[in-house]
Amino acid sequence: MTDLALRPRSATELVDAAFQVFRRDPMQFIVATAAIYVPWLVIRLVFDVGISTGFPTAQQGAVVALAGLIVYAVVGGVVTVVASDVYLGAPADAARALRLTATRFIPLLGASVVTLACIVIGAIFFLFPALYPLARFFAIRQAIMLEGASAGDALGRSSQLSMGVKGHILGTLLLVLLVTTALSFGAGLLAQLIPSHVVLNVLLTAVSVVLYPFFGITETLLYYDIRIRKEGFDVEYLANANPVTTGQDVPL
Repeated sequence: MTDLALRPRSATELVDAAFQVFRRDPMQFIVATAAIYVPWLVIRLVFDVGISTGFPTAQQGAVVALAGLIVYAVVGGVVTVVASDVYLGAPADAARALRLTATRFIPLLGASVVTLACIVIGAIFFLFPALYPLARFFAIRQAIMLEGASAGDALGRSSQLSMGVKGHILGTLLLVLLVTTALSFGAGLLAQLIPSHVVLNVLLTAVSVVLYPFFGITETLLYYDIRIRKEGFDVEYLANANPVTTGQDVPL
């Protein structure tokens, strides 16, 4: 029996709950993530972007970096919608999540660019302060996808939610990052035994399709966790006779 009740959780409980959410409807998460990763893999295979040699040229590297940011933003939005549906007991629909994410692509990309820039600047000049924007802007995708916020409003909303709980946020995000990195590293080591660069990239994409949702799910559960702690979301949600419809404004 899984426990996905609306309640505050520790970092380890949130990561465990993320695995429970994934197990409730794994195909929706896999389909939603594959719908983004697979087309990008096909493009890379067709145009040989870092496939035959494994090392893209400078021009290809710029394309890969831009595409990676786009993939990160879109997949994060799609996983957020599916994870919210599953967590709140609503029917999950990967196709609907993809359509909704398409309508909010610009704010997702804009907020992701700002967050990434802050993290990179912090890492280059201060190293450890790079963790500060990671914690401060932890919920930008959730604010955009679940509350309909603009990019600027999402940055402000996430900043407001993170006040006083950045340690809890960082502990949760670093824990799920450690878990997914360890699993990805192990799969990568096995994949390196395959001589074919094409097969190698296909397998690594398959690993990403399965593993990436865990980070997005954890972010979404963390968003609700903070709202439960600071805004009494659990009481307000349970008091509402009508289930929250993901993609529309949730009670603030």
